[in-house]
Amino acid sequence: GKGDLIESNRFFTVSVISVVFVGLVLTLVGNLFLEDIIFLLGANDAVWQSTLDYARILMKFMIPLMLYCLMLLFVRFDSEPALSLAATGVCAGSNLVMNFVFIGFLDMGTAGAALATCLAYTIATGVGFTHFLKKKNTLRLIKGSFTLTRLRRILATGLPLSLSQFGMAFTTSVFNVQIMNIAGELYVTVYAIITQLSMCALAFYEGIPQAAQPILAANFGAGDRSRVRKTLRIGLLLEMIFTGACLILYCLGAKIISGFFSITEGELLVISVEGIRIFALSLPFTGLNMFGMYYLQSHERVIPSAVISLLNGTVLMILCLLGLTVCFGADGIWWTWFCAQALTLIYTVWSVKRENR
Repeated sequence: GKGDLIESNRFFTVSVISVVFVGLVLTLVGNLFLEDIIFLLGANDAVWQSTLDYARILMKFMIPLMLYCLMLLFVRFDSEPALSLAATGVCAGSNLVMNFVFIGFLDMGTAGAALATCLAYTIATGVGFTHFLKKKNTLRLIKGSFTLTRLRRILATGLPLSLSQFGMAFTTSVFNVQIMNIAGELYVTVYAIITQLSMCALAFYEGIPQAAQPILAANFGAGDRSRVRKTLRIGLLLEMIFTGACLILYCLGAKIISGFFSITEGELLVISVEGIRIFALSLPFTGLNMFGMYYLQSHERVIPSAVISLLNGTVLMILCLLGLTVCFGADGIWWTWFCAQALTLIYTVWSVKRENR
């Protein structure tokens, strides 16, 4: 935003070095302590072997998977969002084809699914990296860029989203254990469906703020606060429109969605329809919270954005789950998302208003 291309490339260089280093560490740790990690994440006897088969392959592709994420962000920031979109399309398409081959033809099971996913991300990374061969590319690796000051600034700015990702893994483990303790496998099955629906809605409630983030950050760096506020208003409006559409779709189509997961009758269908509809009520709140977090992150407001991330992804989710299930039993499980996101929104609105002032 300030037009300092050299310093921007120094931060790009530090990011690349950090990603490769962390990828190496995760590869080593993941391969050496794989069974311990799976156990800590809550895998039981029913899914142990399939989880192990999947994770063994996944852990060998940590660096390509992380470079894929880095590529998507920096290529988009460097004025070629269409290429990021193309890489994503290649990733999805090749994943589908290889799943069909590895699982359908070669009967490789869960290991085939993992291999298909990892290879798809690797291929897509290669597609995105073609950006660095083009004349319009402004990203360069600069020697001597790695300093603790730059690394600290990167880690601080990325902390909120990092906490969100770690929180999702931790919260999922807590949900699995708590649901098994108080409700049983039927509710775990529905929870798995809701997790998938949340990932689908994530395309909107996280995709919109991700798209807005470089615009928000560049204009904030350039000192154009009017454009920052305009982008904020447009982003919040888009979040309400698209997450509202997801809410309506999930509520009206809950029975059809359950059918997609082979749930067509009996008690499981009743539980599934109820769970999906109640969960859907939380989506507009989730969208507003996510946009607020990215907005504050683009201004390098680490503490409030980290607080939002912790509240809506971990702290309030777990507290609401424990509290609601104690008070209402298994019926309280599905209201966890709504209560956690609604309570978080109070802090989000306050933080964004304070930043605007």
